[in-house]
Amino acid sequence: MPAVKSLHTVLICEKWEECAAFYEEVLGFPIVERRERFVEFQVAPGARLGILRPLRPRPMDPDAPTPNREGVIVSVRVEDIEAAHAGLKERYPGLSAVREHPWGARVFELRDPEGWRIEFWASP
Repeated sequence: MPAVKSLHTVLICEKWEECAAFYEEVLGFPIVERRERFVEFQVAPGARLGILRPLRPRPMDPDAPTPNREGVIVSVRVEDIEAAHAGLKERYPGLSAVREHPWGARVFELRDPEGWRIEFWASP
């Protein structure tokens, strides 16, 4: 296996403009690339998150991706969970409280405008 240079996750979003604004303004991720139907954010060194607007009308290709939010979690590990929570609480009304996860981490979650689940966590 060749050395991995980076890891990119791409979420398909019908609410593309709202999601792009959410990741830039609420979560504070800097934009590293923007195109007509795609925007990519730097989350950490070597880790990027992309937002892709689906094609309309949808192609007849059965393999064309569609949004499916079940079973997907964007998991973001942070150094200081309390600081991350405090920084987001003002910009995200209704933010869940920090809680202990069954495997020992401290965690809180939120959803982007498209409904994708985002989990912030820190090691105990």
